[in-house]
Amino acid sequence: MPSGNPVLDSATRKSLKAPVFNNLYEKRAWMLEHMAGVLRIFGRKGYNEGCAGHVTIVDPVDPTSYWINPVGVHFSMITVRDLVHVNAKGEAIGGSEAPFSLPGFKIHSQMHKARPEISSICHAHTFYARTFSVFGKKLEMMSQDSCLVHNNYALMADYSGVGLDEVEGDKVSKALGDKMAILLQNHGLMTVGKTVDEAGYLLILLENMCKAQLLADAAAGNSAALKHIIPDNVAKSAFDVISGPDSLYAALQPDYELEVYLSKGDFL
Repeated sequence: MPSGNPVLDSATRKSLKAPVFNNLYEKRAWMLEHMAGVLRIFGRKGYNEGCAGHVTIVDPVDPTSYWINPVGVHFSMITVRDLVHVNAKGEAIGGSEAPFSLPGFKIHSQMHKARPEISSICHAHTFYARTFSVFGKKLEMMSQDSCLVHNNYALMADYSGVGLDEVEGDKVSKALGDKMAILLQNHGLMTVGKTVDEAGYLLILLENMCKAQLLADAAAGNSAALKHIIPDNVAKSAFDVISGPDSLYAALQPDYELEVYLSKGDFL
């Protein structure tokens, strides 16, 4: 079935799509490798901020449980062995014995329940996103890359303190709706995906968009007349061609393969 994306619909498209597994244990192993890989990529890009930031995936063997990264391990040092398997009650049931963020888990688990079609959530306090977020406004469609999220991300512009439980998860879920990402005012980014690769790439993309917006606004002196913003109908047309789970999964693979190469696969 053609994806509609001219890059993916090439002769090599199979290598750019997530594999399909008949064995759920093999799928789990693959998902954990890519989860660790995404965290490594975040670390290499400087997204670590103290103990903040969480990535979760739904366990394919037991979909009532999840995997989460530990607290206190730098993103750039994460391995598959560090990941923690947690049940629906927030109790560690496998994987690493390292501590994990229970508030982060409670927020993510509520979001997973609200969006059963997604398998991963990424959250980070990235520098440019939390800087741009203070304005409480959405990003402009300034480039073709930004069209990947045209009308597909939300803004939660009412920061009310540190979220500690399921109530915050419900609040974020309602603000997110059926979108794939959300910019949290005075806070950072959250993204979701059918693969951790998709969610991971969306977070990277939005962080880059926030950086570009801040630079463009500074260069323009906040004068909208000096910037050419992609018209809505053109942005939608581009979104229809270049976005989607397969495209976003494929977009992360160069970074993933680079991480495998640079680390000699020590996170696997």
